[in-house]
This record gives sequence, C-alpha cells and structure tokens, in this order.
Amino acid sequence: MQAEVVLTPTESKKLIAKAVFNMPEVQEALKNGIVAIHPSSSTVFLYQEIMGNMPQGLWVCGVIGEKGLCGSNEAVEMIKSRGPGAHNPLEVSKETWFFKKGILQESTALGEILEQMTERDVYIKGSNALDSHGNVGVLFANPAGGGGTIGKVMVAKRTKNFHVILPIGMEKLIPVTIEKASHAAGFKKVGSAMGIPSGLIPVSGKKIDEIDALFRLFGVEATPIAAGGLSGAEGSVVIAFEGSDEQVKNAFEMLKSTKGAQLPALNLPESPDAYYSTLSI
Repeated sequence: MQAEVVLTPTESKKLIAKAVFNMPEVQEALKNGIVAIHPSSSTVFLYQEIMGNMPQGLWVCGVIGEKGLCGSNEAVEMIKSRGPGAHNPLEVSKETWFFKKGILQESTALGEILEQMTERDVYIKGSNALDSHGNVGVLFANPAGGGGTIGKVMVAKRTKNFHVILPIGMEKLIPVTIEKASHAAGFKKVGSAMGIPSGLIPVSGKKIDEIDALFRLFGVEATPIAAGGLSGAEGSVVIAFEGSDEQVKNAFEMLKSTKGAQLPALNLPESPDAYYSTLSI
C-alpha cells in the first residue's frame, strides 16, 4: 500500500520531534540520564513531547527571518545581559533545556551541563543545512570563533562520547555539500550581509529528517517526490511512502493529526541595527 502526503516545514518539525522522542537513546536518557536540548523551531515540539506543553519565554535563538539572519528578541536580550566581552558559550550560555531523569532543571551554563554528561546522555540540536549525502551544518556567528555553541559541544563529544541527535527537515536541503558550503560561508570575510554575518560548521551526529522519522515510527519506506508550495505551504515537502496496509494507515492517520501545527509566537527585533550588526547569536 502507498500514500502521498504534503507537510509544511512546521508539520515536519512535529513529525520529526515524535520520532526523536521515541528513539531508544532518548528514552533511556530521560529515564536515567541527561537530555540537553538547544531551543529552536526544530526542537520546540520535542520539549512539548517531554513536558506536555510549550515552553515559556525563549524558545528559539538564531533565526533566518524575512529581513535577514538575526536573533529572536528573547535571545538578543539574553545576550545583552551577559555584558560586553562575554562570548565564551561554555561560561555564559544558559538557554539549554536541561533534563535530568526527565525533570527540567534550572538554567545552567552549557559548560556545567557538558561536564556532567556521559556516553549514555543525549544532546539535541536543530540544524540549518542538509546535503544530499545526509551531512548536516549549523550556522554560527560568535565572534570568539570555535564554531560557537555547537563547536564547543562537538569538542566535548569527542571526550565524553555522548549521543548527538540532529533533527532537520528537508526544507533545509541545499544543492551542494556541507563541506563546500562551510568553506563559502564565514562571517569574518563578509563585507555586506542581510542580517548578522554567519559561518557554517559541519556537525557529526545522528541526523533525523522526515524520511528517517517515518521509518523509525512506522517502518514505512518514504521518498520525497516534490517540494515547495503557496498560500501557507511555502517550503513544504511532498512525500510518497509505502509499507503494509497497517503501517501506511497508521502513518497517514498520525500525519493527518499534524496538519495545521503551529509554532509559538515569534518575536523578532524591529530595529535595522539588530540585522546589520556584529551581535553574536
């Protein structure tokens, strides 16, 4: 049996969140270890899966907005509160959703979280670019270098060996390799930019897109067959999938339930200075 569906980017995020939530390593870390989640539009539905409700306050940091690359108002205020010269993510980043044995902890610096993590624990990060080989990249704009927050996480992963999970929708598929894109990007060499100049860092971990999510949740074999859309469907992906009658029926019914999924209200800066500055996100 086969079915075809259309998923908007937000509906895809909800599907992928369900798959990530049900991954054995995530379930094990929620029961007995640490789950650290970087707030983003790719992970906000995962927070909802764990907590049963949407987060209050900051839920997304860096944003590709209509005017350019920027930070949400909440992220901008958080960065300003650090004071001048406070660029080390390990010391000052406290936006991570930090769960210990399934219980949300108080705001904690990223360095303290990473120090506690072991090979049974999980770090989850939404990403910005996906290539046709399944490689993933993350934008960063921290003037201190080192790949920003995710760069620090990758360094810690090499010694701690915790799981890194990278939920990403196919709306972020780019027609070149992540390696080529990372060489082309770079805030230090940008003379003009729509938004905050950013670099792109290749990230290693377990990539989960819509195709992966459908296989993990229902065992169906899925193929993207078209993309795009109008009238609210911009950035959508059209997916055909097949499997047993029961698998396809269960997948189709769940995907119907994601239709109309909405993200929390997004608050972006009004001032052009927020888009044409060197403010780190």
